[in-house]
This record gives sequence, structure tokens and C-alpha cells, in this order.
Amino acid sequence: MTNQERLQKALNWEPVDRILTWDFMDNVGILERYGGYKRGEEYKWQQVLEINIKAFKNIGLDMTRYIYDPANHWMGSKIVNWIRFFGIDSDNWNVEQAGDTAWIAGRPFNDLKGLERHMPTAPKLHEVREWFEPFIRHIKKVYNEHDLVFVGGVEGPVTDAYSYVDMELFAMAIYDAPELISHVMDCTGKFSAYISQVYADNASAPLLFMGEDICGSSGPIFSPEWLSEQALPRWRWIMDPVRNKDHKFLFHTDGRYGAALPIILEKLNADGLHPIERNGCNDIFQIREQYPNKLLFGNVCCEVTLPLGNVFDVEDETLEIIERLGQHGGIFIGSSSEIHDKVPPENAETMYRTVHEYGVFPINVDRIRKRREEIRNRLYTRKDEV
Repeated sequence: MTNQERLQKALNWEPVDRILTWDFMDNVGILERYGGYKRGEEYKWQQVLEINIKAFKNIGLDMTRYIYDPANHWMGSKIVNWIRFFGIDSDNWNVEQAGDTAWIAGRPFNDLKGLERHMPTAPKLHEVREWFEPFIRHIKKVYNEHDLVFVGGVEGPVTDAYSYVDMELFAMAIYDAPELISHVMDCTGKFSAYISQVYADNASAPLLFMGEDICGSSGPIFSPEWLSEQALPRWRWIMDPVRNKDHKFLFHTDGRYGAALPIILEKLNADGLHPIERNGCNDIFQIREQYPNKLLFGNVCCEVTLPLGNVFDVEDETLEIIERLGQHGGIFIGSSSEIHDKVPPENAETMYRTVHEYGVFPINVDRIRKRREEIRNRLYTRKDEV
């Protein structure tokens, strides 16, 4: 059974032979150890792609939504896309990068009057198609050749809009200039909807990921009423094209879901969630009880367990997820958000290896519990949790 076949069946709750691993990988140490990447060397994009694929195969990662280029952060490409598809002036936009983090350090405006003078224009479907279709067709071909799955992804209209505007100005404009925010979100929403439409016609996987960071550690950043009125209709623009092809729609936000959860899973009726952050944010087991027919992607903690724990902590947390959720299906195991540079490569490998070894159907719960008991006294970060 190929990984594409596993995914197709697992997304539809049909029997498969094992649980799939899934992650967002932006860890240069893993590219070095498992993919042959060398810091300081210049690589063409095709070479970066080959290094990523080699690393994924060697470490045990089945599915991803990202191709990591340590020399070029994704934030820079976001501005390039705004300039290309939104018709904005390229002057005075500045992205700064340090390590694995990048941020918009300069915009050509800093107040509402300036924003009004630098409004984006609506993107055009044919231009998006000309750019994105060759890319996703090539990725689909290459990943299929290596029995890997690349899941297409788009930015959510709210996240893309507040990235364009700046979060502080965005929050102010919601009340003081809602017509400006509505226009920006129309542009960002249409851009992602066009990508979704092109992806649905050329899907590299029967699944589309939308990254929409609308929650913080204490709950939703925006009111449920505003999300329902302003975000929900635009989310449907993005979801509908893939649903029309009988593909699944995966909703991503970091932080605590709180009051946003019923909006995402009931009003929008998204097929699944990613990630389900731990450490007081969310309880994946509680969410599964509340929504037993929703797909869950995650959930080994990338804040504590993966970066700070030892290999036995990682193994135990992975085994817990398999033990408690694996039998039911609908779980795709990886980090609770990303494999960042602070995660030791051996910890990531342990997580994926554990899924491949113990996530075989039918799930052998007795074997898992025996192994968890064997490593109980070797835990570090999880010693008080089991």
C-alpha cells in the first residue's frame, strides 16, 4: 500500500495497515543529518527539493506541506506574492531574517491613512493558475515517485490580512475602518480561494491545509461574532473547491481553540484540525470525545517534549497518542506544530519510528502499555505525567 493510498483510505475512515506520520519540517540539523545539506553552500530550488525528500525518507516522515529552504524564509515569498498578485508597490517593504525566524520589518504605511493609500487590488484567477499549476504538478510527480505525500496549503484570509496590515493596525481598523479590512480580506481570501481551485484540479493529495492563526494561548484573538461574520464566509470560498472534488479540508490555528472550535468544526464543518497544542492549550483526547468523526493532525508537543525531552519522553508521548486514539482511526501523528531547529534530530526520528513500529493495525494496546511501563523510569519531561 502506498502512502497516497493510505491517506485516501484514512481520510475516509477506511481500514489501512498503519498510521501515517505528518509534519512541517524547518530543522536544518535534520536536513544535514538525513538529507546531506551543507551550510554555506548555495543550492538551486530543485536541489533543495531533493534534499528535503531525502531527509523525509530517511527520517520516516510520510507527509508534509512544506519544502524547507534554510536560506530563504517563507515570509519573503509572501511579500513577493503580494507584489505580483495584489499589484502593490514593491518599495519600502522589508523582511528581516535571523536563524529560522523572519518578520516584516518595514511597510510603506503605519496608519490608516497610509493603509488606504496602499490598498491591494483583487488577484486574477488566470494569473494564479499560470504560477501555481506548474508548481503543484511538478511536486505531485516528484513526491509520488518517492512514495511521499505533499499536501497543498494556503494562508487563511485573516492571517494574510493582518500580516499585510500589521496586527496592531489591523485590530484598530476592525473598528475604525472596517471597510478597509473587508477589502484586504477580500483580496487575501480570493487569492487563497484561487489557489484552492487550481489545487483541486491538480491535487497532489486529497487534502488541503489552510493556515489561519486566529488563537493565542488564552483563546481566540478575535471575537466569535467577528469570526462568524467576517472570516467564515471567506473560509468557505477556500474550502468549497476542494470539497467539490470530494477532498478534505484541514483547518490550522496555533493556540487554544476555545470558542473558535464550534465555529471551525460545526459552522464551517472543517474535516480536521491541526495542530492541537498541548501545555494547557488543548486536550486532544477531549476533542476526540467531543468530535469523534473529525480528523486530528499532531500532537507530540513541540514546545516541551520534542525540544527538551529525551528520546524516551518522545516515545512515551507518541505511544500515548497511538494507544488512546489509534484504534479509532482519523489520527495522523507528528509534532504539535512544527519540527523547528530546537528539536534534536534524534527526537524527531524517535517519534516517526515509534509510529511506524507501534502504529500498525490492529493496534496492539497491550504491547504499547508494556513498552510504556519499560521506559517509565527513564522519562525526563514526562515523569510527572504518567
